[in-house]
Amino acid sequence: MEAKMWDPYEILGIDNGEKEETITRAYRKLSLKWHPDKVGKDLKEKAGEMMAEINRAHKTLTNAEARENYEKYGNPDGMQTQSMGIALPKLLVEAHTSPFVLALYGLVFGFIMPFYVGRWWYNSTRYQKDHILNPTMSTFFKNIREHISQRNLIELLTAASEFAEDDLKYRPADEAALKALVEKIRRVSQIYANDMFSAPKKFTGKDVWKANILLHAHFFRVKIDDGELADQQQQVVMTALTLVHRGLLQISTTHNWYTCSTLLMNISQMLVQGVYCYDAPLIQLPGITWENQPKIFKEKNLYSNHQLMRMTAGEQRKALSLLNDKQFEEAIQVAKTIPRLEIARVLLTVVGDKAITPASIVTLIVKVRIANAPNKIVPRGKGVAVADIEDISDEDTAAIENFVADFGKREKETKQTPPEAYCPYFAGRKDSQWWLSFANYQSGKLVVPPVRISDLVSERVVVLQFQAPPQKETYRFHLSIKSDSYIGNDVMQEVQMTVVDRSTLPSEPAIVDDISEPEEDSIAAQMAQLRGQQAGARRGDDESSDED
Repeated sequence: MEAKMWDPYEILGIDNGEKEETITRAYRKLSLKWHPDKVGKDLKEKAGEMMAEINRAHKTLTNAEARENYEKYGNPDGMQTQSMGIALPKLLVEAHTSPFVLALYGLVFGFIMPFYVGRWWYNSTRYQKDHILNPTMSTFFKNIREHISQRNLIELLTAASEFAEDDLKYRPADEAALKALVEKIRRVSQIYANDMFSAPKKFTGKDVWKANILLHAHFFRVKIDDGELADQQQQVVMTALTLVHRGLLQISTTHNWYTCSTLLMNISQMLVQGVYCYDAPLIQLPGITWENQPKIFKEKNLYSNHQLMRMTAGEQRKALSLLNDKQFEEAIQVAKTIPRLEIARVLLTVVGDKAITPASIVTLIVKVRIANAPNKIVPRGKGVAVADIEDISDEDTAAIENFVADFGKREKETKQTPPEAYCPYFAGRKDSQWWLSFANYQSGKLVVPPVRISDLVSERVVVLQFQAPPQKETYRFHLSIKSDSYIGNDVMQEVQMTVVDRSTLPSEPAIVDDISEPEEDSIAAQMAQLRGQQAGARRGDDESSDED
């Protein structure tokens, strides 16, 4: 509610700045109207209040000091202080309820608020910015190595402190169900993976062992009969995927470890699809199991989804003869949706130059496309004719420079939602995304950190920059694009880059700074002639003065 300012002019019913005679006249008129002796009994109280206001207004406007205070501070008594208060219910301030009020204040400010503030502070100090526990990141940093096996990476993953939290940690009541699960996993792994499942050697805690069992049951698609344990397995899988993406992979790429980063990307695929390493990609299709997949490969020599999709309809049905008609239709429908990636163009260039020289900034341009995308969407920007990098030759430096300069603006305009990955063994929605890696073949190191392509629907261009090596030589690189959701969809291409001496670059054109003489009949020529005559006259005066 807005407070109303006290206004003596309004009380007397006159305009601001009126003379003293007008003020006195208005005062007398109102005094006769509101004098207590002039009104009835029912208005005497109001008349007294009005007369007090009228007298105060008259004094304010006729007294020089009071009038000055009012004009400066809005109050005839000078500057005043204001206090604000909060209206409390009467029940809270009554004497007989004060003990209960004090007890309530003590409970809120002495126990409840400190408890929640302390819990918030404790949780905020326990986690990294990516919501990973600090002890987990410490364990990862101390134990990850550049040359580490995929099995040891999985063991390191299960050593995360997240799996020792209350909702996932080992309980003695789980022992019997876990032992039965271990036997099933060992039987399946020995038959189909040629790799006997065993307990981790370095990390021997019960929580680590439980997480390891649940992950391998997911990899080998071993059914868990215990409902609570099955729910915990789904939570372990989703937590593990977060730890791979935001924890281990970040550490590996920070060190520029190409092989280690590639293995972690493989583990991401295993977690999403529920498969073991180096499984046949065909096992991602519905109806394909550990039991019938080896038979299909042995009898039909069929290994991958892409191989299946290159067959005719008759050949497909014959290859998947172990499936009934309904299973076959489902398998073919899913196989059609699994993306088949192609690298359409790779270009290494120094923008503005025709060659790559030592320590120059090299631009890598990669165009990828989904060959079996349902809708061939070709983003071209908003109202702008954009050149396709496939149509630009390696020698056309001007067109390449324009393409790179325009790429940033087009990239913001062409963001698209990727399709959902088919992953029936993963609890939750998973978008189909990709990693682009560029590594030096000789050193085995990443040249730039992997780029996450999160909006690939039909085709996409990726532009990266890095510094060329200082030595003149021909270098070989591995360009790798890996799916984070599917196995068997990765593509790789070898790229060569030759670094040459700067002397091989064409010399810069000479800058012509000669200024031609103006024509005789032009204004410029006339002005130049006039300046020359004036200069000659001054020289003549100087010479004559010298002779004198």
